[in-house]
Amino acid sequence: MKSIITLTPEESKRLIAKAIVQMDAVQKAKKDGIIGLARCSSCAYIVEELTGRKMENLMRYCSGYIGGPGSCAVLNTEQERLLVLYHGEEKWLHYTEGNILKFIDEMDQDDVIIKSGNVLDPSGQVGTLVAHPTGGEAGYYLPHILAKGIHLIVPTLISKSIPFPLSRLLTSLGISRIRVDRTHGIVCGMIPLPGTVITEIDAIRLLSGAESLPIGVNGIGTGKGSVTLLVEGAESEVDAAWEMVNSIKGEPHLSEFPSRCDVCYIKNDPERKARCQGRE
Repeated sequence: MKSIITLTPEESKRLIAKAIVQMDAVQKAKKDGIIGLARCSSCAYIVEELTGRKMENLMRYCSGYIGGPGSCAVLNTEQERLLVLYHGEEKWLHYTEGNILKFIDEMDQDDVIIKSGNVLDPSGQVGTLVAHPTGGEAGYYLPHILAKGIHLIVPTLISKSIPFPLSRLLTSLGISRIRVDRTHGIVCGMIPLPGTVITEIDAIRLLSGAESLPIGVNGIGTGKGSVTLLVEGAESEVDAAWEMVNSIKGEPHLSEFPSRCDVCYIKNDPERKARCQGRE
């Protein structure tokens, strides 16, 4: 049996979130271990699925985002507290109280960190943009993930696919290599996210058993950034995928967080060498 479905970026993120929380590694860590949810819009949806509670503004769980004018930061004072699930207990950390590093010494192969990226290359490798010279949030965690074997899960939309190997981007970018006055928003570098990548295709397989193929990417109007998939499998599998997707159709669109260039720590801190020329 076959069907065709279309997902907006927000619907894709909701679908992927529902799949990730059902993964064996996540279920085990939720009960007996540690789950750290890095700051990104994809993790905001996962936070809702793990806790069963809606957030007032999903964008507050981001440290930065890309909008029409370019890349931008969400001020620390505007951010939602970061969630770490510690043996089933919710630990909400204000930015003054630290982040996942607070628990990193206790984490091992049975624990999970979740962080999304910005690009997906042809071999399935994911990279994330970083606006801090030390690698930002992901840069803090990556050495521990690699050295200790912590399970990194990387939710990634198919629409982030690129036709170049990630290695080419990693060696071409670099905060010190790019002129601020020739950058839309914040100057960025990139680091790899070597983990288990979960796309819409993986989510459909995990939730229904059906397979899927992308047959269209992007659209116009409410279809901007969307992905259209051909879903194939046994009738029960395709029906399950169809019902799941229809249950999340109409997921509200995310809006850009208001820029605050006048008080932004990146734009106005001399020690950060004004890595952004502003968007206002």
